[in-house]
Amino acid sequence: MRAPFVNPARERRIGKTVAEPAYSIPSPDLPALTVRWEGLVVAIDATTLNTIARKATRKVPEVREILIEPEDGRLGLSVRYIKKGIPVAFRGHLESLRFKDGFLGFTIADLHIFGVVPIPNWVISKIVERQPEGRAFFYPEERIVVVNLNGVMPPELSVQVKDVVCENGEMRFVFGPSQYRLDRVIEEMGKDPFEDE
Repeated sequence: MRAPFVNPARERRIGKTVAEPAYSIPSPDLPALTVRWEGLVVAIDATTLNTIARKATRKVPEVREILIEPEDGRLGLSVRYIKKGIPVAFRGHLESLRFKDGFLGFTIADLHIFGVVPIPNWVISKIVERQPEGRAFFYPEERIVVVNLNGVMPPELSVQVKDVVCENGEMRFVFGPSQYRLDRVIEEMGKDPFEDE
């Protein structure tokens, strides 16, 4: 037999005590129709990072080999480049990785040939120019590269990255308060998927 429904307001009027609900009522300040989280850590291993880097540089014939190494708190970068038939190898690392509003930015530091001669900006410009229009930008004065990930990430997703850690062969993104809006999901619930055919 089912327990009868208890009206808390009526029970208070007649002098009975009713336990408060175990859950907290959401604050009106919180955004509606969203899923929120905090403290999530997403790890990307070196194999995945290198697959992405090779795919991003495949249209740059001068780049023969690229290797990304997330170790010792830094994201190492090694590139073998062909200029006028002469193979040149250079190493460096990426630092100050930031993610905001769908854009990933980083500074290219210590990028040298033979550990001494700095890599000219035209090498980086050439790689950036070969990306689809609007995908990547290079600011040579500060040697900053910004990658637009808005075409890859859903517009309903809003994330805050607190920190980027590079160690043990992987890059880890430590997320702060983030959210995913459910407007479109809720709107499409119950629709016939074949109604447009």
